[in-house]
Parts: sequence; structure tokens; C-alpha cells
Amino acid sequence: MLDRNLDKSFQKKLVMVLPTLQSYSATRHFATPQQIMHRKQEIEADKKAKLAENAKYFRTASTKSAVHSHWTSPGSAVLSKEALRAENEKEIKINRLEQRRNRLANILDLEKTKFEQELTSIRRTSRETIPDMKNRAESLRAVREEERKQVASEKLYDHWIQNDPDLRRIENEKLENLNPEKWSSQIDEKRQQEDFEREQEEKYREQMREQQRFDDEQERHKQEQRRQRIDQLKDILLEQMNELKEKEQESEMLKQEEERLLKEQWELDRFEEERKEMEKRYAQQDYGRQLLRQHKAKMHKKAKEVQEQLELDMKILSSIAYQDAQDFEEQSEQREQLRHDAEQMLRDFQQQMKVEKEKEAELDTMFQEEAAKEWQRREAEWEREKRLREKLIKEVLDERQQQVMEKLQQLKQQQEESLERRAELVKEMQQAREYNKLEKEKQLRQREENKQDIKKQISIVEQERAQSRLDAELHERAEKEEKRQFDQLLQKQKGIVSATTVQPKFYGRRKMNWN
Repeated sequence: MLDRNLDKSFQKKLVMVLPTLQSYSATRHFATPQQIMHRKQEIEADKKAKLAENAKYFRTASTKSAVHSHWTSPGSAVLSKEALRAENEKEIKINRLEQRRNRLANILDLEKTKFEQELTSIRRTSRETIPDMKNRAESLRAVREEERKQVASEKLYDHWIQNDPDLRRIENEKLENLNPEKWSSQIDEKRQQEDFEREQEEKYREQMREQQRFDDEQERHKQEQRRQRIDQLKDILLEQMNELKEKEQESEMLKQEEERLLKEQWELDRFEEERKEMEKRYAQQDYGRQLLRQHKAKMHKKAKEVQEQLELDMKILSSIAYQDAQDFEEQSEQREQLRHDAEQMLRDFQQQMKVEKEKEAELDTMFQEEAAKEWQRREAEWEREKRLREKLIKEVLDERQQQVMEKLQQLKQQQEESLERRAELVKEMQQAREYNKLEKEKQLRQREENKQDIKKQISIVEQERAQSRLDAELHERAEKEEKRQFDQLLQKQKGIVSATTVQPKFYGRRKMNWN
């Protein structure tokens, strides 16, 4: 006591000197062993409660997840009625077991709380130590556990007696003998409940069938769309191939037309060279004839030369007219006019050829002087006709040459466009082939995935069936053992119930206020 007073006075002085410094005695924890024990028990109880809550949460979540994945999986569609019923019964048993566990956990928590309250209410003396407290707590816990087990077994026994169908049947038979009236309302209610459950089951099955039909319809719709895309792609490829063939044929025709035009140009050049060679040869022959001084011979020779020139010009004009007539493309007005002029010139040359032949026939009847005069006159006339003829032929050849060059330029441009279009078609066909290849790979990949899914579903169903068979065997063994024990207890209880007198239960009625 004196030491405690000295400590208090020392603390007061220390606070006066150092008001901001906390003393060691102020920071000490004056916890009693009961408080320490109580705190540990609270911590353990909190941990157990949290573990129980977490376990319950994860069990509930796993159950919901398993049920949801099972319902949404494709394998659920192939489950039979017995498997579905077994699954429902299994879930019901699990739920009942979970409810029973929860009830027992609540009872245990209540017992622990009650026990902790009793521990906190007990005032321990200073002579009791922590081991004594632990031993006492263990003994109290064991006593409480025994009492709880005994109460639980009694309650379970009472529950079994009240809810056992055989015992209830015996009791109902005795009550029916006492009360001959039937409980029609309860029977109707039970029948309605069974009808409602049956309707719910039919509704669920109908929903499953509707969902299956909807999935099948969606799959058929996707297959139809895929088939339509493939048909469209085939039509596009066929159209592009036909267009490519047309472009190749057009290119071949353009190539042939180019060869024909080049050949025509070469013939025109050859005709021009022949005219030049003929004029050169006639000029040399004319120089030799001037030395001969024979007018008749010169006029005969000149008439032959004029006739040959006329024949060559008519040949050129005939070739041009024939090529224009053989041209399959649409004729322009300028080219039509040129062809018409060439035909008109051809007719004029033919008429001139006829006149020249008549004049040549008249040369034999002329005298020397008349022949000389006629030579001079005809030479001037031939020279004038030659210049006109050369001018006309030159115009025709120049125009034809220009047309050939323009047509060659057009053919070259058309060939370039055809090559560009052909390259575009080849590129589009390549893209279409790539797309078709990707579609085929996608279909193969999807088919392989479907095959793997089916295999997986089959394996899952087989595993579930094997597990269900194993569970059924274990359950059957456990049920047989329980049934054996239950039959023994049932026979014993039946003897007790049969030996006792059953009275109808009276639950009381609400009093009416007649006032």
C-alpha cells in the first residue's frame, strides 16, 4: 500500500515537471487473465464465424455457378429425366444438409455466446491461474457439448416420430377411426400442389424445348447465310471469269485488227513505191522514146503507160474500197465520204481507161503530121490528167494513212485499257479465292471446334453418369444400412404407438367477441 502511494506521488511530480511525457505506468496494460482469455475467445469466435461465413458464401457461390453452368451448358439438353430428377434430389438433399448445418452452427454460436457470457460473469479469485481457468473452461465446454448433443438427439428423435410416414400413417388411421370425416381440404390442397409442381415441370421442359428450337433455328439461319455468301461468291467468280475471257477475246481481236492495219499500211507503202518505180521507169523510157522520134510508137507507148497507171490507181482504189467495206466497226462520215470519193474516182478511171483504149485504136489510122500534133496535144492532156490523178491518189493515200494511224492509236489505247482491266479482274479473282479459302478454313475450324465440344460434352456426360452411378451405389449402401437401423427403430416405435391410446389434437380456437 505504501509503495503504491509512493508511485502515485512520483507520477504526479513527474507530470508537473514533464507534462507532455507519458509515464510508463500510464502505458502499461492492466489486463486481467479473465480479460485476456475472453479476448482470445472473442478473436477465435470471430475467426470461426468469418470462416463459416466465407465457407458458406463460397459453397453457395459454387453451387449457384455449378447449377448455372450446368443449365447453360449444351450437355444439359441431353440429360435424361432420371438424371434431372436425381440432380434435383441431390440438390434438395444438399440444401437440407446445408440448412441443418446452419441450424447447428447457429445453435453452436448461441452456446458459445452463452458460454462466453457465463465466463465473463464469473469472477475469478486471484489464487486461480490460467491453467485452472483453461481446465474449467474445457470441462464446461464438454458438459455443454454433451448437453447440446443430448438435446439435439432428443429433438431429432421427436422430429422423426412426428414426421415419419409410417408412424403418421398409423396415427392417422387411429384418428380416422375416431373421426370418420375425411380431410378433403388437405387432400385437395395436396393435389393442387402436385398439379402446380407438375405444371411447373412441364413449363420448364417446354422452355427447354423452345430454347433448343430457337438454337436450331439460329444455326440453320447461319448456315443459310453462309451458303448464300458462298453462292454469291461463286457467281461473282463466274462473272469475273467470263469477263476475263471476253477481255482476252477482245484483246485477240484488237491484235488481229492491228495486224490487219499494219498489213494495210504496208500495202499502201508498197503501192506508193510501185508508183514511184513506175514513174521512174516511164521517165527513162520517155527519154529513150524522144530520141526515136516516132510519134505513133510514142503515143502507143504513152497510151500503154497511161493505161498501166490507170490500172495501178484502180487497183489501189479497189483495195481501199474493199478494206472499207470489210471493216466491221461503225463508219464515220469522213471515212464514208472518202470511200465514196474513191469509188467515184475508180469509175472515172475506168471510163478514162476505155477512152484511152479507143484513142490507141485510132492511132493506126493517123498520118505522120497528124500524129505529131496529136502527140503534143495528148502529151499535154496526159500530163494534166497525171497531175490530177497523182493529186487525188496522194489525198486518198494520205487520208487512209491518217486513218490507219488513228486506228492504231485507238487499238493501242484499247489494249492498254484491256490489260488494266484484266489485271484488276485477276486481282479481284485472287481476292475472291483468298476469301473463299478463309471461309473454308473458318468452316473447318468451326467444325473442329464443334467436334471438340461434342467430345467434351460426351466426356462430361460420361463422367457425370459414372459419378452418379458411384454416388448411387454409395447412397444405396448408406440407405440400406440406415433402412436396417430405421426398421429396427420403427418396429420398436410401432409397438409403442400401437400400445398407446391416441387422442385427437386440439389446437384451440379464437374466441369471438359477441358484444
